[in-house]
Amino acid sequence: MPELRPFRGLRYNDDIAGNIALNVAPPYDIIYDEWRERLYERSPFNIIRLIKTKDLPGEAFPDAKYSHAAGDIADWMKRGVLRLDDRPCIYLRSDTYKVDGELKTRFGFIALLKIEEFGRSVHPHERTLSAPKADRLKLVKATKTNLSQIFSIFRDTEGDIQSIIDAVAQTIPSVEFVDEQDITRRMWVIDDPKTIGMLTDLMKDRDIIIADGHHRYETALTYREFMESQRESDREPFDYVSMYFSNADAPGMTVLPTHRKVSEVSTYNQNTFFTELAKLFDVTYYGPADYRELLRSIAVGAESNNRYVVYTCDGFGTATMKDTPSPKDLDVDILHSVIIEKLLGISREDIASGKHVHFCKSPEHAVEDVVNHKDQISFLMNPVTPDELFRTVLKGVRMPQKSTYFYPKTMSGLVMYLIDRESIS
Repeated sequence: MPELRPFRGLRYNDDIAGNIALNVAPPYDIIYDEWRERLYERSPFNIIRLIKTKDLPGEAFPDAKYSHAAGDIADWMKRGVLRLDDRPCIYLRSDTYKVDGELKTRFGFIALLKIEEFGRSVHPHERTLSAPKADRLKLVKATKTNLSQIFSIFRDTEGDIQSIIDAVAQTIPSVEFVDEQDITRRMWVIDDPKTIGMLTDLMKDRDIIIADGHHRYETALTYREFMESQRESDREPFDYVSMYFSNADAPGMTVLPTHRKVSEVSTYNQNTFFTELAKLFDVTYYGPADYRELLRSIAVGAESNNRYVVYTCDGFGTATMKDTPSPKDLDVDILHSVIIEKLLGISREDIASGKHVHFCKSPEHAVEDVVNHKDQISFLMNPVTPDELFRTVLKGVRMPQKSTYFYPKTMSGLVMYLIDRESIS
């Protein structure tokens, strides 16, 4: 069963660091270079300086940036820019945002999770890429800090946990601001032992699925192994990782699809591809069309059919798999195993290494990149539902990389976990 506990969060001191809105940032893996520059300029204390530190010219050794991040944390704590909360807490967060014109609010809370191997009560839902894991391990070894939370989901069909969250959310938040994406971010600091006890007890019988942050969880497992020689008890600080837990059944949960783009496949022939595709799928050709209309069309019957919008240099088409079983296999699994791997001949190893298959949240960009000859073909998809996700993952099945896009992303910098005894005392 998952073991959660409160902790003394490492947080910005606004009196010295300035308004928290100046110092937070999205997760490191979605920040491109120009965005990083803007965040660097926004504040001398922005969290980007820790989670995605620049390589400085003339460095004596290639991994110096990790040492710089560690030095900044030590300096900021010494100067009072960062400070530990006085007592162990759980941190409730909300994100109020618009999607497709609808205003929604997603809630979740931050606590420590005792690390365990995958497959017991903590489950990965996607395959991972190797390079980000090496980068995150170097960072945590240097800083001895969880700078961002892993984003996880759980089921709460009876609403027991949600009722506690709703009660806390009626009080005045400790943090409130609107970010550059026009998302209202709030955070409440829960230090009441009774409320903390209810939350941790109710989570004991839940399965937890990692939504975002697989690399960070696998890094935590590796870091625990790395620190094993320093173990003095069965509850060491490195036995825990900071995690954000959100209710998959709540109305504020939004899961968007991540579309696929394929490029530089030397054997790709459009006529041959569509001939082979038509043997397994009912294919309809449209030529010029509005991708928004086609996405709405493939959403009809999506609960029982694997359906895709396909875009090539000749225009749009839709593909619906013939003889779909019940319950259907995940759209993303069929796309990868049948279309990308079998029909296009792209191996899982090539996908994992970033060759040929690229991922895109925006359907417009997926289309534009084919128009501009960056890619040969794009596949626009329906989102995975929470029911599909839990049904698949609890069987022990890992979905392909970037199968989901949980929106909005959580913010880095609201609270951090200094992996030290002082944080859990």
